[in-house]
Amino acid sequence: QVLTDVTRDEFVTFMHILASLQSLQTVSGRQQLVDLVVEQAELSKPFQADDSTCVDRLMDCVRQAMPLFSRNVQSTKFVAYVCVAVLPCLTAVTSSVEERDVKLEVLKLLAEMSPYCGDVDSTCLANLYTCLLEYMPVPPAEVENEENGSLQPGEPQLQFSYVECLMFAFHQIARKGTDFLTAEENADRLKDFRTRLQYFARGLQVYIKQLRLSLQGKTGEELKTTENKIKVVALRTTSNINVLIKDLFHNPPSYKSVVGLSWKPTTVSTLSLVFTEPKTLETVPTKRMAVRPKHNERSLYHPPGGKYSERVG
Repeated sequence: QVLTDVTRDEFVTFMHILASLQSLQTVSGRQQLVDLVVEQAELSKPFQADDSTCVDRLMDCVRQAMPLFSRNVQSTKFVAYVCVAVLPCLTAVTSSVEERDVKLEVLKLLAEMSPYCGDVDSTCLANLYTCLLEYMPVPPAEVENEENGSLQPGEPQLQFSYVECLMFAFHQIARKGTDFLTAEENADRLKDFRTRLQYFARGLQVYIKQLRLSLQGKTGEELKTTENKIKVVALRTTSNINVLIKDLFHNPPSYKSVVGLSWKPTTVSTLSLVFTEPKTLETVPTKRMAVRPKHNERSLYHPPGGKYSERVG
C-alpha cells in the first residue's frame, strides 16, 4: 500500500530496503518483490510510447526487478510486455532526457531479461523477430565493391548495437519455440532469415577487420583511451553477433552458444579480444590457438570471399 503513490526516487529507495530484508531473500520472497514491481509498472495498461513518464516508469521498474530474476524467478511478464506492447512502436519511444538513445536502452533491458524468460506466446516471438528483421536488411543486387571487397556507398547502415540486443533476445527466447523457424509451414521464413544472416555476416566481417587493424599494436594503456574503449566495445558487440549468427545459420538453427553482452563486465581481457578470432573466442581452447597461430592470422585478415560466403563465420 505504501507504493501506491510514490515518486521515482522513493520507489527505488523502498525497493532497496525491501530487497535487503532477510525474509525476502528466499525464492518466494524475491517472487513477491517481482510481483510488486510488476504492479508498479502497470503492465495491465496500454504502453504510451510518446509519454516519457510511461517509458521511464517501465524502464525503472525493469531495472529494479533485474537483480531478482533467476531460473526460479522469471522475467516472463516483463519480456512479454516489451515484445507485445513496446517493440511494435519502438521508433516512437521518447525520453525526458535529450541525446539519450532510449530505444537502445529498452533493447538492452530486453536482452538482459531474456535469459530468465519462461514460455511466451507466438505473438511475443513474432514481434521480436519482426523487430530484428528491421535491422537486418535483405541483400541488394550488388553487395561488393569489385576493387576492395568493401560495402558500397548507399548500402544500408548496419546497426550493430541494436542487432546484438535483438538477436541475443531472439536466441534466448526462440530456443523454447524452435518451430517458429523450423516448422514446415515456416520454410520461407527460415530461407529469408538465412539470407539476411549471410548478408549481415559479410558486413560484420568487414567491420571486425577494420576494428582489429585499428587496435592491433596498441599497448594496454593505449587501449584505455576513450576512442579505443569505444572500439573495444564495438569489437565485443560484433564478436557476439558473429557467434549468434553462426548458431542461427545452422540447419536447423542452434541455440547452444553462450555470449556475454558487450556492455556487461567480462573476464575476457581486452588484448585477448583484439587478437582472437571471434568464432574461437568462446569455443576453441587456448592451447589449440597457440599451436595454430598462422591459421588465426589468415582468418583475421580475410573476410569471406565471393558474393556470398558459403559460411558466415
